[in-house]
Amino acid sequence: MVKAFYDRPLLDVAAAGGGRVTELMARPLLGAFRPELAGVVQPLAGEYAARRRLLEALPFAAGYGVETGLLLDTVDGYGLAAVAQVDLGQRTHGHQDTAALGRMAATILQTVAARLLPDYPLWSDLTQFRRVDGVASPIDAEVRWPDRPPMLSVPAYRAAHPAPPQTTART
Repeated sequence: MVKAFYDRPLLDVAAAGGGRVTELMARPLLGAFRPELAGVVQPLAGEYAARRRLLEALPFAAGYGVETGLLLDTVDGYGLAAVAQVDLGQRTHGHQDTAALGRMAATILQTVAARLLPDYPLWSDLTQFRRVDGVASPIDAEVRWPDRPPMLSVPAYRAAHPAPPQTTART
């Protein structure tokens, strides 16, 4: 798996500073529980590539947890050496409001917790508040979705994509 990293300027605020969920939640979380991943420059870049045979073998977390899940599952199954990084320089794109970032962070936390504490009952909703006519009203957002299974575990996929024949080395 190759993970991209890049500078992400907040165009209306600062020359750098994008990747707020990375710096406020993902990096501290991964550093606390998976310190070997401290060298991943931008764990939530949203740009990555991997060999098909790797992606077929891994479950996919839903929503914003997909990239973090793939990173953790790749390292767990194949070791840190299976992850490379590439510097793409700078990318500019839109930024989400704070409430959206909170939902993103909660979904990523769900993904990490599900992998670190598989037997622990996880919450499914995040309660946030929006002020309407001077009253803070709760708004619940679902932040827990089941992983999609590895494609190789889906019989219809295996039938449509048989494994290539094994070759043997000649001596």
